[in-house]
Amino acid sequence: MAYTVWGAFDAFRKQIVDLDPDHTMTARASRTYLEDQVKALAANNTGFPRLSGPARPYGSFARRTKIQPLDDIDLLLGMNGKGLRDQRSPNDLYTHWLRIEDSAAPLASYPDGYGYVNSTKVLNAIRGRLSEVPNYSKAAIKKNGQAVTLKLSTRAWTFDLVPSVAIVGSDGSASYFLIPDGAGNWIRTDPRIDDANTTRCNLQHGGLFLPTIRLLKYWNRRVHKPRLRPYYFETLAISTFSNVATVTDLPAAVRHFFDAGPMHLFSTCADPKALGPALDRDVDRETKNKIYAAMTDAAKKAGGALAFEKRGQHREAIGLWGQIFGPGFPTYGS
Repeated sequence: MAYTVWGAFDAFRKQIVDLDPDHTMTARASRTYLEDQVKALAANNTGFPRLSGPARPYGSFARRTKIQPLDDIDLLLGMNGKGLRDQRSPNDLYTHWLRIEDSAAPLASYPDGYGYVNSTKVLNAIRGRLSEVPNYSKAAIKKNGQAVTLKLSTRAWTFDLVPSVAIVGSDGSASYFLIPDGAGNWIRTDPRIDDANTTRCNLQHGGLFLPTIRLLKYWNRRVHKPRLRPYYFETLAISTFSNVATVTDLPAAVRHFFDAGPMHLFSTCADPKALGPALDRDVDRETKNKIYAAMTDAAKKAGGALAFEKRGQHREAIGLWGQIFGPGFPTYGS
């Protein structure tokens, strides 16, 4: 029964927003199982692209910012990039090519017509062999052309398997990773930076950033306004919380985002990894104006809810939070 704001937020998180802890443990074990199966498949099948190093979990599930339902889990599959040379396309600042410098290179079996590795051919090779994974149900190229989605018959979620090639710097470590761009070429990414930024912000706020961003992602998914892409929205939230005093409770943290978020919303959102284009380059002014209006309305209601709570009027406070988060938020006494 939700008779206090704290109780309402706690029930909302457990029942509606956060992934179930037992479900999360099962998913991680399932991910480890798949990693082992793919590793064995690559070792025993010459038609599977050669791997290099362990698979790297990434995405919102790995960063612990995933909200219900758990529908996909991302894995970066490291490909053996020996005998290749990274080359930036002269036509696009963010498109990269992998020049085949050695005909014996492990990925030389997937060329385009110009002597470069075709990332779509690599994806097709991975997809074509995944039927050998036990409990396999279905594999397909994801619509954006950047991953192979694998559905296991025993699990509710899919796995997004993304082939990657580490580009090694002068110090011998990976400077960044190349992944498919959906058109046969490659683009840069580095999930290590995203992991570090999220962890830093969470530590700065005593562990409250992660539950806050999950609550906010639920709000972003509501249909009463346009939705921002999840990665852009997370980056916006990190910017909003990076240079403020430590938040001490979830309701106040949520209000801070709605108060301060609009300032960041109308600034260009650069790729935090400095490897790709601005995250908001395809978000038009009209969309931002609608989200600004929704944030402003939510900020006003959140301020009212905090004032009601301070006076001990929890019924009224819970009612306002319900207007912000929608019908999934508990009602007073429910």
